Amino acid sequence: MSENFNILEFAGLSEDRPWELPEPIPTDLRAVIASKKCPTLEGVGKAIATFVGEPIDAEKIDPPEDDIPWAMRARIVGIPTDLLLWAEPLNAASSEATDLKAGWVLALQTVLHAGDPLTHFSNLMRLLAGSELHVHSICDLPTGRWFPRPILESVFIQDELEAPEEVLWITRLSEAPFDVEPEERWAWISTHGLARCGRAEVEMLGVPSVLSSEAVCLVDGIAALTLETSLAPVGKTISLGPKLFVSTMGCDDAVAMLDDIMPGRADRCIPSVAIVRHDNSAVCPTDTLETLRNGDVPIPKTLRSTERAAELARKQWGVLLRSATQIGSSEHATCMVQIPWSNSQDEDAPREYLWFRVVEIQGQTVVGELAHQPQYADSLEDGHRERVSSEDITDWVLMTPVGPLGPNDADAIEDFLDQFVN
Repeated sequence: MSENFNILEFAGLSEDRPWELPEPIPTDLRAVIASKKCPTLEGVGKAIATFVGEPIDAEKIDPPEDDIPWAMRARIVGIPTDLLLWAEPLNAASSEATDLKAGWVLALQTVLHAGDPLTHFSNLMRLLAGSELHVHSICDLPTGRWFPRPILESVFIQDELEAPEEVLWITRLSEAPFDVEPEERWAWISTHGLARCGRAEVEMLGVPSVLSSEAVCLVDGIAALTLETSLAPVGKTISLGPKLFVSTMGCDDAVAMLDDIMPGRADRCIPSVAIVRHDNSAVCPTDTLETLRNGDVPIPKTLRSTERAAELARKQWGVLLRSATQIGSSEHATCMVQIPWSNSQDEDAPREYLWFRVVEIQGQTVVGELAHQPQYADSLEDGHRERVSSEDITDWVLMTPVGPLGPNDADAIEDFLDQFVN
C-alpha cells in the first residue's frame, strides 16, 4: 500500500523553492562518555573504524579551544560529509543533565546532507552510540534535546523502524500575556532544527491559546512535509486536505500584523517562514485550526512518515481494536483508519489517503465510514463504508479531547481509555 503520492505536489504547487537555504547550517552533537580518562584521538578513531568495518581517513587538526586536548577531521564511509571530532571536559550543564559527576564529552560537528538529513542524522547517532565508546547519552545542540542510552538503543540502533522525522527538530510554544487567564492568551509556535536540514524554520503567530495544540500539530506536520516537498511561495494557497488551507508569509511581515500583546517579536538570526491564513488576510489560519479541532481531518504525512506509520499501525492494530470496542459510538472520542484510494486500477495512478471513521468492529477487521469529502477520489459517495483490515491501512488515529493519539502513543491511549471508563 506504499504509493508514490505527494499531496503538496499533486495539488499543483509551484516548483519555486523560496524557503530552502543555500546550504544547511552546521549541526553539533555532544556525546557524554562516562569515563574519568579522556578519550584519545587514536582510541576514538579505532572504535569508529571497528564499527563501520573499514579504515577511516582521519587527520589531526588544531583544537578549537585551548582547553581541548585534541581534535581531528575524519572522512567515514557511509557518511556524506566530513566530521570534526574533539574531546572536551564534562561541563556543569552536561553533568547536571546526565547526573554524572565525572566524565568527558566527545564533540561532533558536521553539515547534514540536505537531500536526506534524517538518514544522515540517524547514521551519526548510530555511529556514536554503536561504537565502543561507552556513550552514556547524546545532546543534540540545535534542539537542546538529550538522548539517554535507552532511547539511543530503541530509536537509532534497533533496525525495526527508522527514526521518526521529528528527531530533526523541536517545536516550542510560547504564550503571552501572563496577567490573563490561560484561555485568553496568545501563542507563538516555532521549530528549531530545520535550518540544519537546509530549510527555513516554520512558525505560526497570533494563535489563540485554545487552539495551540492544533497549531503545534500543524506546524510539526508542515515541517515534516518541507523535507519532502518545497514549501509554496508567499501568497500561494497550500491545500493539505479538506478545509485545510494555509499559505506562507515572511516572518517580518507576519510580525508586523501582530497585536502588541502577542508573543513572537524576538529577533531571528535564522530564516523562518510563517504559516498564515490561506488568503494572507490574517496572521493565523484560525479556520484551519478549528477544522483540526473538530477532529474530522488529520494532517497529511510525508511518504516516508506514511510508510513508517503504516508499519507501526499494523503492529499496533490490536490497540486500535480495543480502543474502538471500548469507545463505541461516543461523542467524546473517535477511532479513524487511513487507507490509500484511487479512482483507477492503474498502479501508477495517484492515491489519495482517505480517513474512515470506525463505526463497527468485526473480529479482526473494522467497518469504516468515510469521514470527509475526498479531494480527488470523486467516485466515492458521502457515507461510503469500507471493511478494513490491518493490511489495508497506512495509519490509524484516536481523536480525543486532549488531541490525536496514534500507534506511537500506546501508553497514552491506555491511560485515556482508563479515564474514559471512569
